[in-house]
Amino acid sequence: FDNIDPDEDEKTLQIMNECFISLSSITDTCNGAVQNMLMDDKGCVFISVFGATSSELNSCFDATMCAMRMQKALMDLQLKRFSLGVSYGDCFCGEFGPPSRSDFFVMGAEVNMAARLKGKAPNHGILVSEHVYNNAKEDILFNETSEKIKVKGKKDPFYAYIPVSRQRKSRKMKSNIEIDAVKGEKQSFIVM
Repeated sequence: FDNIDPDEDEKTLQIMNECFISLSSITDTCNGAVQNMLMDDKGCVFISVFGATSSELNSCFDATMCAMRMQKALMDLQLKRFSLGVSYGDCFCGEFGPPSRSDFFVMGAEVNMAARLKGKAPNHGILVSEHVYNNAKEDILFNETSEKIKVKGKKDPFYAYIPVSRQRKSRKMKSNIEIDAVKGEKQSFIVM
């Protein structure tokens, strides 16, 4: 979405709005939070955050599934150019600014890494970091990039990973559930 003139390119702005609505819905469905949608002379950037506002079981899985669903949605909207990057790790996140104009803010090395991976991904492609791969590989099938990639801010080149599909496996799931006991005390149970 380079060089957009709102007075002359209403169709492009309509497509961008459709993208924002679609990507926001997908993010919500995948247990994420929309952090921002930015537009500047370099194009349009949509930022989703996982694990910052919830304690889902596997934020790496959620974020990767979200990226794969976004990829399909953007292809269905027939966008000519887009790419996605997914990274995971410690970041500063939270409310920032005065009460009258505060915003949810995310920054840190992993935000930068996601942007770098997005920049290295092929057109219509997704790249995820090794940390995301290691935490989602039981549930998602990945391919390794054929060559190591080099990005700003990292000394050594590294392999990135391309999500291919969700793996359907039958696994026992454990979760803790608190219920009120007869005497009013809360008790923890493991559900298998």
